[in-house]
Amino acid sequence: MSIIVKDLTHIYNPKSPFETIALKNICFEIEAGEFTGLIGHTGSGKSTLIQHLNGLLKAESGTILINGLDITGKEVKMNDVRKKVGLVFQYPEYQLFEETVEKDVAFGPGNLGLSEKEIHERAREAIETVGLDYEEIKDRSPFELSGGQRRRVAIAGIIAMKPEVLILDEPTAGLDPRGRREILEKISLLHKKYNTTVLLISHSMEDIARLCGKVLVINKGQIAFSGTPKEVFSQVDALESIGLGVPQMTALMDKLSRHRQDVKKGALTVEEAKEELLRLARGGSNA
Repeated sequence: MSIIVKDLTHIYNPKSPFETIALKNICFEIEAGEFTGLIGHTGSGKSTLIQHLNGLLKAESGTILINGLDITGKEVKMNDVRKKVGLVFQYPEYQLFEETVEKDVAFGPGNLGLSEKEIHERAREAIETVGLDYEEIKDRSPFELSGGQRRRVAIAGIIAMKPEVLILDEPTAGLDPRGRREILEKISLLHKKYNTTVLLISHSMEDIARLCGKVLVINKGQIAFSGTPKEVFSQVDALESIGLGVPQMTALMDKLSRHRQDVKKGALTVEEAKEELLRLARGGSNA
């Protein structure tokens, strides 16, 4: 499913002494099947923005088209939109409530009017998709699991709905490096398997650079700029001016380029930086 946002504005506490413009004339487009990253410093408007994409917040003005449907229209049934647009908040495990893992994951599909067989199959598939052993874990209480396992169960509950758009707000917050890597790998596999449109918020520039085909940069409630990871992270000074960093390898190669004019900037990964350093070691040849 595609997402087109045009001139989106949101104001908290309008017409009061506490009025705050959280979003101002936001415009962007995400094509169906794209994996897009959304970055910005704390308070820039990221979470406010994504809550508009499945109708949790109502815009002051502007339009949001989900696969051509304007979800800001008065006649739109938001429950139908939310079945197709899954939103995973930070620390989603806090929303677990059923007595077993399977019941929790099956809760969403159970509200779709599906048969018991289909609900069971979706729960099993979603649990296995996030890398958990269905038979081992299905009858356990979610509250007996580790933090990383609970996070996976919570994400499985959204996946079981089979959304065409998956929006994730810092899905790996608070996890150790191994847990973060495993969850992001599962999200990447899900995207590739079902061609799901994914919008990922993350403070890890490395994760954004590695996973995303497009990056949106938000600052003070407005889209500052956007582009491919290489295009966005090449603007080191612009990102630093709004309180954001770049992937470590990008920063390293940028510093080297200030001392050697023949250094090619734009490396996003260790592999890319290694390739450039080897090129320089061979005397600058591309061979």
